[in-house]
Formats: sequence, C-alpha cells, structure tokens
Amino acid sequence: MQLKNTIDKRIEKEILPYFPERIKNAILKLERAILAETEEIRFRAGKPIMLSLCGRDGYLHENGQSFDEVIGSLRACSDELAEMVYRICENSWYAFQEDINKGFVTVRGGHRIGLVGTPVIDNERIINIRDISSLNFRIAREVIGCGSEVVQYLIHGCCDLYNTLIISPPGRGKTTLLRDIIRLISNGLPPAFHGLKVGVIDERGELAACYRGICGNDLGLRTDVIHGVQKKEGMEMLLRSMSPNVIAMDELGNPRDVSTLLQVMNGGVRIIATAHGYDVKQLKNRQGFKELFLDKPFDRFLVITGNRNSQIEIRVLDGDENELAVDNQGNRKPAHHDQLHNGRVCIFPKAYRKAGTYTGNSGAPDGTGQ
Repeated sequence: MQLKNTIDKRIEKEILPYFPERIKNAILKLERAILAETEEIRFRAGKPIMLSLCGRDGYLHENGQSFDEVIGSLRACSDELAEMVYRICENSWYAFQEDINKGFVTVRGGHRIGLVGTPVIDNERIINIRDISSLNFRIAREVIGCGSEVVQYLIHGCCDLYNTLIISPPGRGKTTLLRDIIRLISNGLPPAFHGLKVGVIDERGELAACYRGICGNDLGLRTDVIHGVQKKEGMEMLLRSMSPNVIAMDELGNPRDVSTLLQVMNGGVRIIATAHGYDVKQLKNRQGFKELFLDKPFDRFLVITGNRNSQIEIRVLDGDENELAVDNQGNRKPAHHDQLHNGRVCIFPKAYRKAGTYTGNSGAPDGTGQ
C-alpha cells in the first residue's frame, strides 16, 4: 500500500496556489512529515487558521509552527477569504455558481473546498452565497493498495462482484477505499478475476478528480466516469450509454436515489457504494435507507472504524452481517499519533520540540524521537 503521489507535494502543487502569499509561506515552512498528514486546512474570517491531522487540530504560525498554542497564530481576514474563492473559481464566480450554491467546489486533484457565508434566497432556493465567512480545504488522498486485502471478499468467480456497501463515519477513508477497489476490479486480479466495466458517478469530483475530462486519480483501465451529476440521473445515463457491469458511487443517502438503485440491481448490474454511518444496524434505521434494506440487496458490507491503536480497521461482513474478515491497516496509522495526549495536540515528535515550541530538525523523521 502506498501513496501514489506524496501528499505534501500535492498540497504544494494543487492547494497552495489558492492561498495568500503570507499563508503559503508559513505552510511551506512546516515539516514535510506534518504536511503529509494534514487532512484539512480550515479558514474562518478573523480567527486562527487551523490544520486538522491525526484526529486533532493545530494552529498555523508564521514560522511554520503548528501546535496547541493559539497565541500568535495566523488569521485570515474576510477579503483574503473572498480572494481565495475567486482564485478557486478561476476568476469566474458565475462558472462555478451551481457548486457554490451547494456549499463546495472540487478543484484539480479531487480536493473538496467547503464554503459558508450568507445565503441569498430566491423562491426558497439558494441562488448565491455572499460574505464568505469560512473555507475548509479537505485534502484528497489516493492510497494505492488499501483495498487489496478486502477486495478478495467482494469478487465472485472470475467475472462477477457482490453488491457492496462501504460504511464509515466521516473522515475514516471510505472514499479512499472505494477509489482503490474501483481500480482493482476494473484492472482485474490475475490470474483468476477478469476486469469488469465500471461506471462511476462522481457527483462531487472527489473519486476521479477529473480535470477537463482527464482523471487525476487511477480508477482502472475499464472505468468510465460521469462527473458533476446527481446519482439518479447518473445511473440512468450510464445504463443507456456505457453498459457497465458495475456502477460505483460515493455517499448514498438521498431517498430519490433508492428506487433507481434497486432497478439497477434488479437489472443485473452490480453496485458498490458508500454511506455515512457507524454500523449496518444504525444505517437500516435511518430515513432514506429503510426501503433499500427491505430485500437485503447487499451481499457484502465493509465497516470502517478505528481501533484502540488508532489504526484503520475494516470489518468485512456478508449480507446477513456475519463477520468474514478484519483488515487492520497499520500502514495508515498517523506517524505522530503517539504524541497526541490529553485532548491537546502536540504534533511534533518529542525531539522536535522543547517546552511546546519548535526546535528544528532532529534527524528523526519517523516521529519516534530516538
């Protein structure tokens, strides 16, 4: 399992160009190991700039420090937030209006930028957002091989796939896992499993990271992507145009998608999808999913959690919720998790800090402090 492109390089190339120069320079002073673990960079007008990693938040300082000391941390003003949005929209707010009205824009690389402010309402519809007050840059990760163990339980024979639902709370990596499984079933698994034609509905642009029709992420050789369309319409378009063996999509939950999804399954097309949740039982009781579970349409469930060592744990269940396997993905454990304590974040290894301040390169890039 490996990161196809190092995250720090992707942030530098695909995210930092949107930032004001002073903020960009501060982030470039961060240790590469810290930047590589960053999951979110969050801006709130007039408040400290925060980096989320390892399940905790740190504050960005001018000299690249990021830890639990809020005093002296950098802050972004309203004008800077507005300028960032214009850069994200390539100086054409109108071209991105529909995405802005939904509250997010997906940029090159599949990174999702959430935004909030003051909605402009017309006939009970949001037609614009003004006075942007917060921006959240969610860093997309492509982890090649993270699905290689669990995919063995999803394939059926040499050319079929079980209908599969991936369940996890936000931020546990369900989109990352789905992306790698799509790649594997599309390419095939020699010598026994032939690749399948996969149709991907990439509603928010996070799975494929398409830019001008070219996928930035590797979804396999036999994969066709429809981008920027809702799931119901996407399923109908793929069935008419691409004759897929499998349709993949992220984040089920809209009740209007359920009837179309069941029709697709009844037509012999396999489904692999994700949903927010903590377990199958909770999901079954949620509005929008009750009808979907009536006839047990899914043959496999992948439930993602974090175990006591803060590793990513994937439980493989059959359609009756019997456990088939557990995959502990130790390689996805945050490198500096040992330094998180008492709900306060100290994201530098011990050898990197003294009395809560950054002391320079210790020569211990693995975070052990040895």
